[in-house]
Amino acid sequence: MADQGLRFRLPGAMWSLAIPPKGLAVLERHAQLGRAVRESVGQLYARDLTTEVVVVDAVTQLPSQWSTFAGVGFDLRDAEAERELLFKQGLHCLGFWHTHPESIPHPSRTDLQMAADHANASKGMFTGLLFLIVGKAPFPEGLGVWLHDGNQALRAEQEKL
Repeated sequence: MADQGLRFRLPGAMWSLAIPPKGLAVLERHAQLGRAVRESVGQLYARDLTTEVVVVDAVTQLPSQWSTFAGVGFDLRDAEAERELLFKQGLHCLGFWHTHPESIPHPSRTDLQMAADHANASKGMFTGLLFLIVGKAPFPEGLGVWLHDGNQALRAEQEKL
């Protein structure tokens, strides 16, 4: 894990996403490093969405309705309740993270459809939905960062700090 955290930027974007060490530690704890480890899912939150560097201030884990080696489901009501609670604490939801049982993560068709559905459902509030996938390789190689605008998933590239 990077001592100073990691930073990602979409090509051409005016802002970047910073994930501090404590957020990376939460994500790394859920990496599927064994064959018996099931997928996990959670949400990402920031206090300020107006800065040039948007900092992930909280990484949560959602309770799963079901989970297998290669899939996970959650109750949208749980996600919405968590968002409401954390919004009262000044945190804004950026999107989701989940794990994959592969070293270098790539979104599946299911991942892309879920991200598109959530991005389209929240068009009035967001211009896009962040989604991170935690793979088995050490970070940064084992962490994929995308933004879905409802039409396409755009991959963010790691920035040097």
